[in-house]
Amino acid sequence: MTPDKPRATLKTLARYLDLSVSTVSRALKGGAEVKPETIARVKAAAAELGYRPNHSGIGLKTGKTHVIALVMPVIKPGEIVGDLGTLPLIEGLTAGLADTPYHLTIIPGRPDQEALEPVRYIAEHGLADGVILNITRSEDERVKYLHSMNLPLVTFGRTELSIQHPYYDTDNIDFGYRAARYLLERGRRKLVMLTPPQHFLYGWHRKVGFQRALLEAGLDFNEHRQLLIEAKATDYRAQTRQWLHSDWQPDGIICGTEIAAMGVLAGLHDSGRVVGTDCDLVTLETSPLPEYFRTPVSGFHQDLHKVGRQLVSLLLDHIDQRKPVRELQIIEKADFIER
Repeated sequence: MTPDKPRATLKTLARYLDLSVSTVSRALKGGAEVKPETIARVKAAAAELGYRPNHSGIGLKTGKTHVIALVMPVIKPGEIVGDLGTLPLIEGLTAGLADTPYHLTIIPGRPDQEALEPVRYIAEHGLADGVILNITRSEDERVKYLHSMNLPLVTFGRTELSIQHPYYDTDNIDFGYRAARYLLERGRRKLVMLTPPQHFLYGWHRKVGFQRALLEAGLDFNEHRQLLIEAKATDYRAQTRQWLHSDWQPDGIICGTEIAAMGVLAGLHDSGRVVGTDCDLVTLETSPLPEYFRTPVSGFHQDLHKVGRQLVSLLLDHIDQRKPVRELQIIEKADFIER
């Protein structure tokens, strides 16, 4: 068996190039005080010898782990819920870290855990220099805890806490409003919206926009009849059939994910309804999947690859204190795609 090749270090590069260790270190960082030709020579040698920074050693000197932790909820076995954007989000986060000394680790948040357990584990074990949270609640205990531990964080979504922290959020009030306006402009009057529970702030925001559009159109808003709290995707098909055999049959449906839209479409088909004639549908989407439905469905698109890059940028600016927190808060509207 061939013995493992010794790890190339700064001293290895310095001896190989007949330069000082400090010159090699500054060259690898692209220091302005080092000649461009020296920087090129050092980097070429580093690639040839397989040099990689020793982050454990750097961590001992700086106190940093150079790890960013994403707390990612996981679903129960057998459930088909959520959206299709998990992979693009992770790809975006990874791409955003590509030219930095940081790397990404994912901490799963299991359904049987308290919400604080994953973030407490990260903080108590010193696993990361910063944390990314999503699916925020109005009074998010995770944000309170990380703030109290002085551990930098960024959230995908907002809270109603007085704590100032970086965030990126889709304008869900705008989504609820424009989705309802789209259906109203197509002549629909009996609208329903599938929505997350209201303790998730983005669910509350969608309701606000939806209600505003109805009231502007002179229509009554009946929360019990017109809001359906999102459940398993397998329930959407049955729920749609139930709607269409009731005394109050919706003619316009707003879905929060492509998966919900698939269930609703199956229920419409089961009931003999024709999309675009008997009923219209619009969804929030994170993929082009609705374009390939039997009847393509218009949607408001979230680019989660872009979101991932934005979250990383905001968090790293916060860790390095490059900008005030209020300058690290972004709200963007989803792009409408008519099909």
